[in-house]
Amino acid sequence: MNTLYVQLSADGMKAKAWLANASGFATLGESDLAALAQRYPGHATVLFLPSSLCLFTTVTASSRQLRQAGQSLAWLIEEQCGEDAENLQVIAAAVMADDQAHLLAINRDVLQNLLTHLRGLGLRVVAALPDLFLITSSGLSAWQLVEDEDGCLFLRTSAFSGAVLEPSLLTLMLDAALLEQGGATGLVAHVRGDALRLQLQQWLADHELPAELHDSAPDIAIHLATTADWTKHPANLLQGSLAAGQQFSLPSGLRIAAAFLAAAFALQLFSEWAHLAYYRYQAGKSADAAVALYKKSHPDTRFRTTSPVDEVRKRLNAERNQATGDVTTLATLTRVAESLHGSGLNTQRVDFNNGVLTLDVDARALTEIDSLRQRLDGQGLRTEIVSANAQGGLVRGRLRVEG
Repeated sequence: MNTLYVQLSADGMKAKAWLANASGFATLGESDLAALAQRYPGHATVLFLPSSLCLFTTVTASSRQLRQAGQSLAWLIEEQCGEDAENLQVIAAAVMADDQAHLLAINRDVLQNLLTHLRGLGLRVVAALPDLFLITSSGLSAWQLVEDEDGCLFLRTSAFSGAVLEPSLLTLMLDAALLEQGGATGLVAHVRGDALRLQLQQWLADHELPAELHDSAPDIAIHLATTADWTKHPANLLQGSLAAGQQFSLPSGLRIAAAFLAAAFALQLFSEWAHLAYYRYQAGKSADAAVALYKKSHPDTRFRTTSPVDEVRKRLNAERNQATGDVTTLATLTRVAESLHGSGLNTQRVDFNNGVLTLDVDARALTEIDSLRQRLDGQGLRTEIVSANAQGGLVRGRLRVEG
């Protein structure tokens, strides 16, 4: 992935830059931020901001205490910073011996304004660190002191601590660092001026510390290239709410395929939606037709709800349940009609009450009425001749039939 490394100047107007891509690692030199953004649009950018904006400090806390503190680490150093803890972005390094924890802090508004400015120019900032971390810690075996092109001195005393100082304050700052760190194993210095070199040699002799003195600056590009992923560096200030989302881009072929799949899915979704809308429309028409038909057969019906379809369904179910009691009557009448067919008897009256059928018939003789009784019994009906009277040369009989 193409990565742009940018070291901001103290005034924030200029920047030194390095570029890593498939061709290798290149030093771009000093340039204007806007020009960098135009030349390398969309590149992931690792920002090294002036260390003078940051606070490097040490607190006494165990790993468990740091985990419990969570987002409240700023309260541990509020007095040292002289401002409200809510305004600080604080991250912690791993706890060293004797429960000593290194903290790195910066004013949240200052950092946010820098990020807004750079991203507004078009730089995609994925990590932000103090420029002190451009100096290698040399495996923590010795302190590192580097004089940059502007004459500032960068002192790195451990993997997560150090300071940026003026040459006139060199010995004072070294004494303070020696007191804070509890000693040093040695010093690797890259300084150019003879006066500064003599001052440093005198301090080293006074403290009897071994040293390596060089008159040329270290190659920062080598240090940048040896760190695989600066976004996971413990000193990356873009953590918590300021964490940068990792962006990626698909090859053109995959983008076309993804666009095609998205279009096909959208078309299928629209087709299913259209079918659903059509079926709902047809269901509404069928419901209206059913209600209209019910009103036609029940003209006095008044619906009490806003959903007449449900009310019609309930009424039809109630009528169906009520009609189940008439099934026995219909079966009994059917059997009686089959028994009367071809018997020569004349039916005068049929009554039905509480499941009992009363049948009045005229016959030429009582034996014909008794034959009808027998046929009805043969049909599985309980039949009884209630009465038989002679009327006008015929015999009128009354039969009581139960299903």
